[in-house]
Amino acid sequence: MRDYAFALLIAAAALAPAAAQTPAAAPPVDKSQEIVCKRDKETGSLVKVKRTCLTRQQWAYVQETNQQFARDLNNSTMSRPGSQ
Repeated sequence: MRDYAFALLIAAAALAPAAAQTPAAAPPVDKSQEIVCKRDKETGSLVKVKRTCLTRQQWAYVQETNQQFARDLNNSTMSRPGSQ
């Protein structure tokens, strides 16, 4: 039994340097330039869909622009006289 354990220890030690010599992983991919397609139902139709493909960076810009528009719209209606 002792010889078997010693053989396993030697085998593990022999494999350890080989694992350390494996090539480095590929450089990280820029996820912001990955294209993402989204499907939106067309207004007035139950089956028609519009497919829009943009990069993740462009989708983030669209989302931020829409949120800013909603904030501006909300702030403009709250600041009018007579608004409750």
